Amino acid sequence: MSRENPNNRDSLLHRLVAGSSLFDAAWYVSRLSPSERHDGDHIEHFLTKGTLRQLDPGPLFNTTRYLKQCWHLRPGMDNALVHYLTHGMQEGRSVEGVHDRLRQNDRGMTVPTCLCPFPAPLPRIAVAIHVFYPDVLEHDILPRLKHFGCAHSLLITTDSEEKATHIEQLIADGLPDAQRFIRVTPNRGRNFGPFLSCWRNALLEHDLFLHLHTKKSLYTGSEQQEWRDTLLDTLLPTQQGIAGIIQRFVDDKELGVLQPAPGPTVPWWAWTWLTNKNAARPLLERLNITPPDGYFDYPAGGMFWARSRALAPLLELPWSPDDFPEESGQTDGTVAHAIERCIGLVAHSTGHRLDEYDRSAGLIRVGYGRRNLDLYERLTLKDLAAAIRDAETVSFDLFDTLLTRIALTPDTIHHAVADRLVRTFPTLSPSGEDFLPLRKQAEYAAREALFGTDDVTLNDIYAALATLTGWPDEALTLARSEEVRIDQNVLRPRPAVMDALRLARAEGRRTLLVSDTYLTRAELDPVLDRTGILPLIDGIYLSSERLARKDRGDMWDLLRATEQTDTLLHIGDNEQADIQRTADLRIRHHHVLSGLNMLRLSPLAPHVFDSLASPPGTSPRHTEQRRLAGDILLGPLVSELFASPFLEPGTPGSHAASLTTPITLTSPETVGRVLLGPLLTTFLARLALHPALAGLEHLHFLSREGHFLCRLYTHLRTHWLPHLPEASVFPISRRVAISASQAARFDPGSLFHAGDGYRGSMADLLAARLGVVVPATDPLHDLIVALPEDRGTVRNLTLLLRETILQQARTTRDELQAWAASQGIDGDTEIRRGVVDVGYGGTIQRHLQTALDVSFTGFYIAAEPGMRRVEKTGGLAFGLLASGERALAFRHEASIFLEAILTAPHGQVTGYDTSVTPPRPRFASGGLSQQNFPILERIIDGAEAYLTDLLDSYGPSVLQALQHGEAAALAPLSALQRGAIRLSSEISGALFTEDAFCGRGEISVINEGFPGDAEKISEK
Repeated sequence: MSRENPNNRDSLLHRLVAGSSLFDAAWYVSRLSPSERHDGDHIEHFLTKGTLRQLDPGPLFNTTRYLKQCWHLRPGMDNALVHYLTHGMQEGRSVEGVHDRLRQNDRGMTVPTCLCPFPAPLPRIAVAIHVFYPDVLEHDILPRLKHFGCAHSLLITTDSEEKATHIEQLIADGLPDAQRFIRVTPNRGRNFGPFLSCWRNALLEHDLFLHLHTKKSLYTGSEQQEWRDTLLDTLLPTQQGIAGIIQRFVDDKELGVLQPAPGPTVPWWAWTWLTNKNAARPLLERLNITPPDGYFDYPAGGMFWARSRALAPLLELPWSPDDFPEESGQTDGTVAHAIERCIGLVAHSTGHRLDEYDRSAGLIRVGYGRRNLDLYERLTLKDLAAAIRDAETVSFDLFDTLLTRIALTPDTIHHAVADRLVRTFPTLSPSGEDFLPLRKQAEYAAREALFGTDDVTLNDIYAALATLTGWPDEALTLARSEEVRIDQNVLRPRPAVMDALRLARAEGRRTLLVSDTYLTRAELDPVLDRTGILPLIDGIYLSSERLARKDRGDMWDLLRATEQTDTLLHIGDNEQADIQRTADLRIRHHHVLSGLNMLRLSPLAPHVFDSLASPPGTSPRHTEQRRLAGDILLGPLVSELFASPFLEPGTPGSHAASLTTPITLTSPETVGRVLLGPLLTTFLARLALHPALAGLEHLHFLSREGHFLCRLYTHLRTHWLPHLPEASVFPISRRVAISASQAARFDPGSLFHAGDGYRGSMADLLAARLGVVVPATDPLHDLIVALPEDRGTVRNLTLLLRETILQQARTTRDELQAWAASQGIDGDTEIRRGVVDVGYGGTIQRHLQTALDVSFTGFYIAAEPGMRRVEKTGGLAFGLLASGERALAFRHEASIFLEAILTAPHGQVTGYDTSVTPPRPRFASGGLSQQNFPILERIIDGAEAYLTDLLDSYGPSVLQALQHGEAAALAPLSALQRGAIRLSSEISGALFTEDAFCGRGEISVINEGFPGDAEKISEK
């Protein structure tokens, strides 16, 4: 029989597959080899060669999974899709999508899409459609609704009685059995105005709803149709696909909104507020939701599935058409555009999640959307260079484009000014604590005085601030000078964008700076000169001097009047002012993400921003102090990790495979600046300003951990705080201190009062903790003990070995006393001394005090509850970053990594050579840390550079603010432990902690839960 015969089996199967909506020709062809893509009939190819090779017909049907489920089918002979269409659907079988995580480089949690029967009982379902264009309803929506497949309420709004009559007829013809409700309402608020004002109560009486509309905005022509088809095909995939969506809502009670994945042409920068934040603020305030910064998920295009309960706070508001302005085009910044962006935020506020259905990949992204960020991630410096060469004039935004700050946000500078005002003028009224909101009010007042037509300068703002506050001139002068000084000092060039500016200059292009700023040339020129920008620029357009702004749009009008904008390329970071505004005017642009927005997109973001928040009940002053300390401490991460806006390999500052994947640190100096800089700088700030330091004449940095700590303290003292006590390293070990103290007071529990337990022989325990060496033939070598379980056994054996232990103890004490005397440490002197160490239990300090009969004041990064025992031997101890129970958590999370870096170039101290004058420490052989010591030195170089940069930028007075940065100081290490930051194999492979004291030998940081470069490590 011929193929054309309608009764031919091949023809029947062809029609069956073609009408199923599960065969996606374009998708199928894209996965064939180039030689097969023009083989004629693609469905025929699928039914023949595709059957043999078990190919997937489209993204919603995973052939391999179906054949595994239907084990009775013959792979390579029976077509899985044909079986599903002829038997599987009637049998109630479920089908998974292809779950292609590689298509968009998905790294978050995903699940495959599902085709399945409708659940029973069926939730109450509504489909709400605003029909402004009936032709879209007729040709695009109703044909898909014909296959909806289950009971639902059809809720339709339109803007005229004539349209309502036409719509009624369309539905009567196409969906005669539909339960439909049609309302006429003003066409206000795009689709959201009618949706909320007409149907909010109806939706609250349903469990789930699908929100659709017929708007023809965003694109024109074929792009408009492609975008609309993408949205509708995703939200109404097939009858079984709709059932799969409903089943997912039934099974997952946390799912609140299911949005469609964006079409391939939607720009990534659309997933920001753009001009809509001000319109959203009143609504979010009513809902008690804080508006997010940067990028966030929302159903772009305004169509989505939702659980009514998830959006109840929005639906319960008393909306009316009057809440929405008259339609006047599709200008951004309206209430409707703001509501669209609030959908996901409202769902989160009710404890629900926003997921994304990606039909093209056959998967659902759980708790996140992809926002088309891959389009940005593919941009390279070469693309920017090519765009520059195609232009005659190239304009650059300044802040966050050419320059970035080592401050977390621009407000950091104002927080710092507020802190300085409070400390300098404690009786100021209104208080300097309120500087930030007062300054914002002053800026607003200054703009209002100009009726919003011009822009303001810093002088205008401070004149308004003087009127607003009545502050004395000296307070206003300090605030203004500090604001300018700090802002100038914290700005750093972004090397890759600076290269683009140099290229534009070298290619003979006219170069411009275009910036919205209240700073004038007088305040900016020193920065432009220092960073090398000024000689490369032909013209400068500052809003403060040109009296026009980019974000308002009139700056672009000015440029169009004065420059050849048809040959202009603008390079900027601000999604609204630099990109949306230029896009609206068809001015060519090239988006470079700001470092701050790159941080916000990265897995590092929650660790950073959560550390800035204060616990409930914190006073406003302490909340402000914590915020300021965190802003300052973590600000350098922006310029360090996200200096380059490009992710291409080899670009300086590029550390991630994508914007949303973990950051891999490849340079030891970067490890020092990012992971240790905030922590050690905060520790030094608290040490330098600690009240117990007053009156101390010398600080002794203990053990090997003190080697690098002393270096950093000395650097601080030498360059900024010469009044601090002198410092030196005290080479000591727990073994030496414990052994020496036994000569003064024998303690049979000394072997198990210190350390995190022990696993090994009794002979090795004696050697590791007391320096007692027993003969090789002694049975103690074969006696295996475990601490703390065998405390009784160890105590009894210690009592039996008392004389042997004391003999070694006396020798150790004599050596220790001789060395200490050579350093001026003597119980008969009145010099007040402190000791500094990483900490935990204060073992060394406690035993030193016993052995030397000298009291010390101890300063530790972390002091556990057992640290109080140092008081029994006459000393004091303070945990500067963590104490008590928090120190226990600190040790668990950070000690292995920290101690792997804080070491010395020599092995452990075993005693002191008293045969020479002065005595010299004896060291055991170095371990793996000593073999890798050059890398460790480079890490500390980075931490020292971080300290230097911070104090040079803000001044030493910043140390007062940093005392409140405990949470921020620990945030990078938290990110490391939880995988948001990774270490390259070259670095992680060099980090070891020697722990003979606990019988564990050399401990690799990688094996203790600190992620390294997973791919490279697996090769080792």
